[in-house]
Amino acid sequence: MIPNRHSESGVALIASLVILLIITLFGLSSMRSAGLQERMSGNQYDKNLVLEAAEAALREGEAVAAAPLTIPATCSNGLCPILPAGGTDRWLDPTFTAWRTAKSINDKLVSSQFIIEDMGVQPVDGTCHFQTPVEPTCLIPLYRVTARATATNGRGTTVTLQSNIRQ
Repeated sequence: MIPNRHSESGVALIASLVILLIITLFGLSSMRSAGLQERMSGNQYDKNLVLEAAEAALREGEAVAAAPLTIPATCSNGLCPILPAGGTDRWLDPTFTAWRTAKSINDKLVSSQFIIEDMGVQPVDGTCHFQTPVEPTCLIPLYRVTARATATNGRGTTVTLQSNIRQ
């Protein structure tokens, strides 16, 4: 006996279309997730690369600051005198241009630079400056080294590091 074709309701077709829709949504979701993970790993790579460059620039600046320095009257080639009271920190000032370019392994990916700021003289041990008279060996120069590295790929990844060096 041949079944009546008019009594078929197409349930199998509807069920297979629903399953196909669910599989398509899973596929789109996994593709979106993969794209997001790729962007996150790219940002993490940029951050690590820029951090390494900033650390290298900081070490270079610390080596310069550890040697005897002659600080100019105005900022020049990464060397800066004591900041006037109430002045904006140089490393926060977007118009500041006296950064010294640091050596970089890959200038095409990262630009790095540093400045060395004279922070004045500081007591060696924290109490010697209370003595009368103050001994000449009590006060030593203190320098703040600020290093900055920026990715050149346009994503805006920037790392700024600082350290203080006593001579």
